[in-house]
Amino acid sequence: MSDKLFVWFPTIRAGSGADVFTQRLAAALIRRGHRAVISWFPHWSEFAPDLLRFKRMPKGANVIHSNSAYAFAFRRRGVPLVATEHHYILDPAYRRYKSPVQHLYHRALVGPYLHRSYALADAITTDSRFTANVLARSAGVRATCTIPLWADYDTFSPAPDGEQKSGERFRLLFVGNASRRKGADVIPLLARRLGTDFEIRCTAGLRAGNQESLGDNVVLLGRLTEAQLIHEYRSCDAVLVPSRYEGFGYSALEAMACGKPVVGFRCRAVDEVVVEGETGLLCDIDDVEALAADCLRLAANRSLAAAFGRAGRERAVQRFGEARAVDSYGALYRSLQAAAVTRAPAA
Repeated sequence: MSDKLFVWFPTIRAGSGADVFTQRLAAALIRRGHRAVISWFPHWSEFAPDLLRFKRMPKGANVIHSNSAYAFAFRRRGVPLVATEHHYILDPAYRRYKSPVQHLYHRALVGPYLHRSYALADAITTDSRFTANVLARSAGVRATCTIPLWADYDTFSPAPDGEQKSGERFRLLFVGNASRRKGADVIPLLARRLGTDFEIRCTAGLRAGNQESLGDNVVLLGRLTEAQLIHEYRSCDAVLVPSRYEGFGYSALEAMACGKPVVGFRCRAVDEVVVEGETGLLCDIDDVEALAADCLRLAANRSLAAAFGRAGRERAVQRFGEARAVDSYGALYRSLQAAAVTRAPAA
């Protein structure tokens, strides 16, 4: 068995946190001297992932790691297959945040693909204990291990000394798409309650056509580069995470990495990232009045917001570090390789 890993990441580009996860893991492995190749496939491939079975694996790859929605298509003889489940879309608790068409699509098409991947994978990983518990409860599938996500803490970091945001209003940042799951519909309700002393800045999920209904204190930023996103994190006062259902909560972690407090809903996996009362303030899902009260509390007590930010940065670096995660993935890959070698003679 080679000392060096060569991990193939066949990936359907989704424009989501799953893409970020793949990029960060591949880059981290390469920095450690291993080989990692991402093969990107177009988004439409998710409608017919069986076609991906014919894609050629890079020569010499000794581990395959893919998303659970289509990992089954990359089962290759003698090479361990890892499937990552970021959040189980057939969880009954997720149903209320989907349209009937989306639910039908998940149930009729994606669901069978997921369970084919679970059956064929040599290991199933999750990003949070919450998702692992959902798999066990709702899918009857036991995750091999839970490995939390991480961020680049040199890049996602607090603003340099002396760099200040402009303007007097308390600035909230929302990073997410326009779905009910992410709580985008909460933004106009919250904006009206907070008034003109607050500014809510939103990334690509909300469109300019919604500006009139959103209110004058909502700023639509459009799609941002990573550098622009980091600037927004650094120049806000707090990060708004009104998600109703998450498999982890990347925006909460990135906010903490940049030294910003998080304010949002108690959304299961987000609770594993944010420590309520230490790195942010969380309230019950859909309690917009309580959410507004938490925002007002932070605006009235800037020293508390700063303390939450410092504690969040420390927790992000210590609890959600790249080294720990990559060590865990490396150990998993090697254990699967060893098992494959043991099975080889019998095969």
